[in-house]
Amino acid sequence: MPIWHIRPYETVDYAATVRLLEEVRSTPGGPPINLTDTVLALRHEPPDTESPVVVAVAGEHIVGAAIGRKEGGAGRVLTVAIAPAWRHHGIGSGLLQSVENLLLHAGCRRITTLITPGQSGEEAFLNRGFSATGQVLYDKQIPLRPADVSTVERWGGALLSTSEWSNLAGMEDERKLIEQRLLLPVRERELAEAYGVVIPTAMLLFGPPGTGKTSFARAIAARLEWPFVELLPSRLASGAAGLAAELRSAIDDLMGVERVVVFIDEVDEIAQSRETRPENQSVVNELLKAIPLFRGVQGRLLICATNAVSALDPAFVRPGRFDLVLPVGPPDASGRRVLLAGLLERVANKEDIDLDAVVAATDLFTPADLSAVVQRSAAAAFHRAADGTWLHGKPGSDAAGPDGGENPAATPLTTADLLDAARQARPTISLTELDRFRRDAEAFTRI
Repeated sequence: MPIWHIRPYETVDYAATVRLLEEVRSTPGGPPINLTDTVLALRHEPPDTESPVVVAVAGEHIVGAAIGRKEGGAGRVLTVAIAPAWRHHGIGSGLLQSVENLLLHAGCRRITTLITPGQSGEEAFLNRGFSATGQVLYDKQIPLRPADVSTVERWGGALLSTSEWSNLAGMEDERKLIEQRLLLPVRERELAEAYGVVIPTAMLLFGPPGTGKTSFARAIAARLEWPFVELLPSRLASGAAGLAAELRSAIDDLMGVERVVVFIDEVDEIAQSRETRPENQSVVNELLKAIPLFRGVQGRLLICATNAVSALDPAFVRPGRFDLVLPVGPPDASGRRVLLAGLLERVANKEDIDLDAVVAATDLFTPADLSAVVQRSAAAAFHRAADGTWLHGKPGSDAAGPDGGENPAATPLTTADLLDAARQARPTISLTELDRFRRDAEAFTRI
């Protein structure tokens, strides 16, 4: 849980926001703030939808603010101001993302800002995908037409933060493959076409539960900067028209979106072999008709995921349906090391942890399993420290012993804590399931 959060500006925030702007403007290296423009935006009551304002709040204090303005069909970020003590905490990127979303809903697709190279806040614009189009003008083309917003949101979709790709850990081989087979041809479309390279438009991910298939699909959409829409079979089935009709309606709607990643998880629930599940015939037929639709236009990607690829209808997985069929299994030792290092990043004494020992003790553990191990061990260390505080000190004070010395119970997270948690855990994937996954990988993988 972050120690700050972003929320819409309210008129009662006026005085605190103006003080923040004045403080930031007077700080060396701070952004040049036109108080006339910003104060006019702040004084709208209620706040003007064409001059969106959001603030970052830590406790009861406003520590950041971002102000935008719709100008014709484009949007402009007037300022992003962050209290000096709160810089480099990700607040600038969070403020920008919120303003971008508000300007998008106001009908803006292109957003610009005017900043001085090297000034405070420039990093946030770069992190959000803005690029320099002149000496000091940063410009960004939002990968979603305003007219497409309602369609994407109707089916529960959203634009994801690009950090989902950079933060994807433990899947280096899969990331490299996607970079080479999908992302590079998208970026170099004309060159790819000249060489006859077909850009993938349909992808099937398979592997045991908890291995990160959904995270991988989301990360691909984030890397492409296309909206991500997950079609849940359970939600589609609850529609009045029935599963097959709802699926057809969703696909028809989303094919009208200029760029989109459509994700169907646990597709085995609705695309099992029609011989064993004849009642699924209409749904399988709709899926089979949907795949060619994605092939017919650029800018659309269908990703399906399953825990049981061998249970899918043979027509669904035959060559020619999916451009890429990728196994997503438990991370290997190097992958577990990367995942564990990321999960332990916020631990104060992480350098004292013997990662090699923990990696060796977590063979077959999925990313979800590793996260559970770290949380269980962190909870054990926390309760040990908390018990020591209550037994030997005062609530809220330092954990000191009765003689004023260090409380031996208040020890930090240790390698032993992690190993104990790993021994108590049961890997999601059994040896039998791993053997089946490896056989499926040999039979179905297509890259």
